[in-house]
Amino acid sequence: MSYFAEIDALKRQHEDLVARTVEYARSQGGEEVTVRISEDKGLELSARRRNDVENIEFNQRREMTVYVTKGKRNASASTCDFSWDKVKAAVDAAVNLSQYSSPDEYSGLCDAELLYRGDRDLKQLYPYDEDVDAMVKRVQDLYNCGADLADKLKDKGMRSCERAEFSTWYSVNTMGTSHGFLKSTSESTCSKDVSFLAAQGDELQRSSGFSYDCDFSKLWSDERVAKEGAERTLNRLGGKQIPTGTYPIIFTGRAAQTFLAPYLSAVSGRLIHRNSSFLLNSVGTQVFPEFFTLREDPWVEGRAASMNYDEDGVAMYPMTLVENGKVCTYLLGTYASRKLKLPCNGHASGTSNLFVETDESHTIDFDQLLKKAGKGLVVEGLMGQGVNLVTGNYSRGAMGYYFENGERVHAVNEVTIAANLKDMYANLAYLGNDYDERYRIKIGSVLVPDVTVSGS
Repeated sequence: MSYFAEIDALKRQHEDLVARTVEYARSQGGEEVTVRISEDKGLELSARRRNDVENIEFNQRREMTVYVTKGKRNASASTCDFSWDKVKAAVDAAVNLSQYSSPDEYSGLCDAELLYRGDRDLKQLYPYDEDVDAMVKRVQDLYNCGADLADKLKDKGMRSCERAEFSTWYSVNTMGTSHGFLKSTSESTCSKDVSFLAAQGDELQRSSGFSYDCDFSKLWSDERVAKEGAERTLNRLGGKQIPTGTYPIIFTGRAAQTFLAPYLSAVSGRLIHRNSSFLLNSVGTQVFPEFFTLREDPWVEGRAASMNYDEDGVAMYPMTLVENGKVCTYLLGTYASRKLKLPCNGHASGTSNLFVETDESHTIDFDQLLKKAGKGLVVEGLMGQGVNLVTGNYSRGAMGYYFENGERVHAVNEVTIAANLKDMYANLAYLGNDYDERYRIKIGSVLVPDVTVSGS
């Protein structure tokens, strides 16, 4: 059986079982029923020595969850055993448990007219037919590439290539409801990762490079992944604090991806309906500068974050979340939309692919960002959970490097950056054009002036 034929057969099995389970749950008194099945299969390999393999690990996970609403009382039960007796037992448990929960007038299935009814192919499933021996060769080649690079960089402080990892997965997810929704999705993922260890005196630093995609053919080359990991590791050597003060901050790489994360949480219906967000009553108000626009496109082909519908089955559409700096909408799933008496916009599962747009005068390359700032801190990594979404207060550990006159001076670690998110978003000055296609948010480096840094 071919790769795609196997996936299609699994989808049919899941859909038949989900439909049967929904019908049985209804017969047992469930007034509104949702059934979800997820199944993943994958192979993960790692290497720590040349021409050797450390681990070969096959993983298979599957689970069915039954959600029942009866008299506006909700309950759920799960099983990993798909035999019919065990499935019926899960349904019976959910129905019985529902009588003990408190009624919730806002619970239940989404409105039927909001359901996704199409068959759009987001092209998230790609075949990977290599056998285990071929995958062993791949992880060995990946490690050897990292080890060769580490040997060349010994004089710069590189100690070793610590580990190489290669993995492939595919997943099938099926959802059915008692108001006629029945859909399946499938996707593949491949990844490679190389980590390094560097030393300077008593100081040890580790970091890694990685590549991730739905399509194996789009993964970075071994050389590119190893180069990223080696550069990130060496750049951490010699880190020290900088004097406490106010500095321009440039969030770059992985840190730039986290810049918008608090905003997306703060405008989620989950926090808004609980009055637990610093962005309450923010729709239509100016949060970002006028040159800043944020759009969402859930239909981008070949992207892991793409979705046709959310976890309620509500159809998702391209939409503008922020336009010219003003908040356009909250992110609402079915439950939150009912609580807030606002239209549901298909965000019970969060956001999909996001694209930051700015005008040409505020989008510059990274070297220009450094020159615009003059001196300050480039943040490459963040630590800790110091984000208060109720007040907007932000305080997180940071690592990166200090720069002056647009040039790197030395690595920085053990400092804390502190600000209020409203101020950081409003004062955003420039964005870089150094987009990283591995991430779901298309945003370059971010320059924010006048941020407090606590150091020495």
